[in-house]
Amino acid sequence: MLCPCPDRQEAERIGAALVEEGLAAAVNIITQDSIFRWRGEVRMAEEYLLVIKSTRDHYKRIERKILDMHSYELPGIAVVPVTDGYSPYLEWIRNGGKC
Repeated sequence: MLCPCPDRQEAERIGAALVEEGLAAAVNIITQDSIFRWRGEVRMAEEYLLVIKSTRDHYKRIERKILDMHSYELPGIAVVPVTDGYSPYLEWIRNGGKC
């Protein structure tokens, strides 16, 4: 799953909550420059993209947690399906980060 945040502190707070509550095995925070249209204007902003490593089973709970904690009026929450990968790593994600 992906979700941009407006600042590092918010990204860290949401990412930590998802991992601490067992909703994600891990969360990466990637600094990015974004160009987007909002309310009829083209805008540019530095954002912090959460790459949330979890399973589809947790999606609704992750979505609810992000909506409860996020400051954006319309958080960009999106699922990116993983179609293949290194089996032990994918199993680690399925096990919630437990080895």
